[in-house]
Parts: sequence; C-alpha cells; structure tokens
Amino acid sequence: MKAETPIDARQLSLTLRGKEWLQRFGDSDRELAELVLSALTLVSHSEFERTLTAKIIDVANQIEGPVALFATREMKPLEPYFNGLSSAISAVAPGADLGSEARVAALIRNLAKAYSGKLLNHPSVDDMRGAKCRAIFAVDDFIGSGRRTASFFASMWRSPSLRSWHSLGLISFWAVTYAATEVGLRRVESSRTGTKVRYARDCPSFRNMPWRKSVQEAALDLFRRYGKRTSQKYLALGYEQVATAIVFEHGCPNNSPAIFWAPPHPRSEWEPLFPERSVLPTEASAFPPEIARREPTLVLLQAGQRRLSRSGALTRRGPIGASILTVLGLAAQGIRSRAAIAYATGLAAGDVTRILDRCVKWNFLTATLRLTPAGSAELRYAKSIDAIKNKVPPRGNDEYYPLQLRGPVDG
Repeated sequence: MKAETPIDARQLSLTLRGKEWLQRFGDSDRELAELVLSALTLVSHSEFERTLTAKIIDVANQIEGPVALFATREMKPLEPYFNGLSSAISAVAPGADLGSEARVAALIRNLAKAYSGKLLNHPSVDDMRGAKCRAIFAVDDFIGSGRRTASFFASMWRSPSLRSWHSLGLISFWAVTYAATEVGLRRVESSRTGTKVRYARDCPSFRNMPWRKSVQEAALDLFRRYGKRTSQKYLALGYEQVATAIVFEHGCPNNSPAIFWAPPHPRSEWEPLFPERSVLPTEASAFPPEIARREPTLVLLQAGQRRLSRSGALTRRGPIGASILTVLGLAAQGIRSRAAIAYATGLAAGDVTRILDRCVKWNFLTATLRLTPAGSAELRYAKSIDAIKNKVPPRGNDEYYPLQLRGPVDG
C-alpha cells in the first residue's frame, strides 16, 4: 500500500458556485454546511476510469474463459434484457440520462477492443453461447441502494438460456463497480442470481461519517431542513435515504442529499451546487486526479479523539501506522463501519481490508471491529508520545510494529 496523494488545494468551497451555495445557508448553519461540503469524496474522470478498468481486469483474470461486459442501466419491472437470442444489444437505454451509462459503455467498448476474445462488449445470448462465455459482469459507477443493479440482473434472469447455464454451473453473475454502499451490497448479494459484488472503494455516507454523534445528527438535520427548499424534499437524504457523500465528475448521484443536486421549490430561491446532478466546468476543477488521503489528525479530532490527534505517533510511524492508529481511535469512539474507515483513511477497499486484518491479527480489534484491551493499551501508549518531542522522521514505508513492542521512547 502506498500513501495517497495529498489533498488537492482547489476545493469546492473556493469555486464561485461553491461560495454562492454556502451563502444560501443561515449564519448559524454555514460552518456545518462547509463541513459537509468538504466531506464529499470527489471522483474525477481519470480516477474513475483508471480504477474501474483495473478492477474489471483484475476480476476477469479470476475467470477461466470469456467474460461478457454490460453497462448497468435502469430496467422496468418484468422487462427482459434480451429480446430474443440473437438480437443486438444496446449499451444504453434510449432517451436515458447518459451521464454514467455512456461513460461506462465507452469504457467497456475500449476494454473489449484491448482484450478481444476475453472481454465481450454487450454480446447477445447467441454470441455468449458461441464464445462459451463463463461470466457476466454488470459494470457501474457505484451501487447506492442496490435497487438498480438488482433489477438489472432480474431482467437478465428472464432469459431461459442464462437460467439454464447458471443451474449447470456454466456461468456466474458479477457486479463490478467503482464504489458500493453497505446497504447496496446486501441487496445485490441477496438476489437469486447469486451475484458476487466486487468494488474498488467503500462508498462514504453521511450516515456513518467518522464524526462525533452530535455533529453527525446535526448534519442530517441540516439536510432535512434545507431539503424542504428543494423540489425533492422527500429525497432530503437522497434516494432511499442513503445520504451518500460521493460525487463523480460525470454526475452527482441521486442517493446524495437533495441540497446538492435538486432544483429549487417553486417558492424558494434555493440553487443546488450540481444542477440537475451535473458537475459544471468550474466545479470540475476541484476534482483531484486521485482520491486524497485525509489528514489523520483532523479525522481524529472530528471523531472526538483530541488527545490522540496531537500524538507524535501519527507522524513517526508512517502512513500505514497512522492508518492503524486512526482505525483504533475510531473504534474507541464506537465508529466501526468499513465506509467510515475508508473515508477516514482515504484507502481503497482492498487496503482497508488489509489494515483491518492486521488489527485483528494483532488482537487490537475483535472480528466485529470492537476495540480489545490490547488495542486500548496501544492507544494509551500512542497518546503518551508528545508530538513536540518527536524527533524521528516519518518512516514512510509499508511497515508498522505495535508501539508497545518498540521499547521506551527517547525524550
């Protein structure tokens, strides 16, 4: 695991529209509004395409045989995806909002060209039979509520051929996406197709931000109060109340709180930051090339770990050690969700898993990510290291050893 790039200096709050958006909040709410704005995870075109491409290739390499790639899209109830065995497949739905669908479809097209024979671009049932396809990937930018992905696979399941191949163990179903929420994962993985989900990043949500409980509740209340000024007040916390805190350069999901994207109520002068869920060129300048690693001291301070945030242990143990101490500090505050940990550390899903595995292996955390006595002792030791007296430069490598095993620290 390597350290993530530093946070990009260009922020949404510094763009013209960002400044105007913040001014629409009352004086007593503006500081909180700036906090929720800064909490958004911004995913640029380059970050999205590079990361999702790598994930598709990685998962496809685990399949023996050709893989069919399809861009996930909205499907009507009981609507079959395949109209006949040899019918040509449209990559995107006619007349749809093609923000994410078109980008994913283009990515699939390019991958199929580069890996001809292994990856198939929206093949028909006959095409999959002729190629002896062994897996179907539904590709998307993110899984929010999981409803769209689940209904997409349900529409594919209406094909007698696919059901037959699946019952014989000849084909498997996979959802491959850039990010996924915990609720979305549960919905998709519980479908009768036995779909496996693979994703690059845990999707952050304002429902499980690593903040003090009072701040988290105040943020949700802010969304509800100002959501009434939009034309979508019933989506104040986003579609199905998911309250996602991720925005792609190609568009803002409707699972995000309405104040970010919904049009104003007819009797309100409210203006969203991302009108009609679109990211305008001025705001696009704030999207960093890569996901930034959040500053551990600030994350811990916001979680209520003031003493730990001042510890010299955060700087002298390198990025991996800082991530481990951040995870332990959050666990001590009752913050244990993967999404919160991913947000706090800025790490990809695989790296989050490795960090958590280390914490469990060293008996710092239980299997349910609760702090153990050994984890508490590790935190106490870390808090005892004065940042001012710290004279050891960051190691900056991938190694980390429990502080208690290093002996006394020189003053």
